Amino acid sequence: MKIQILGTGCHNCLELEMRLAEAVAKSGRTDVEVERVDSEQIIRHHIPLDAIPGLLIDGRLVSQREIPNIETLLDWLRAVPA
Repeated sequence: MKIQILGTGCHNCLELEMRLAEAVAKSGRTDVEVERVDSEQIIRHHIPLDAIPGLLIDGRLVSQREIPNIETLLDWLRAVPA
């Protein structure tokens, strides 16, 4: 599973990254690759810059402009087969 955090390093982007790390650890999954994407060109391909942070799971946009709680992140992790 590949998860990409779309963001320029703002506070909300870093908060999402920390929550995601906690959710991945709680899930026990070892097949998760997390990548921070800070290229404005790549971000704009998926969402407007004012909609960061964004979250892609296996190339599918699941969140933008918010920081999902850990339970929501866990639900998304469980929804993708290992």
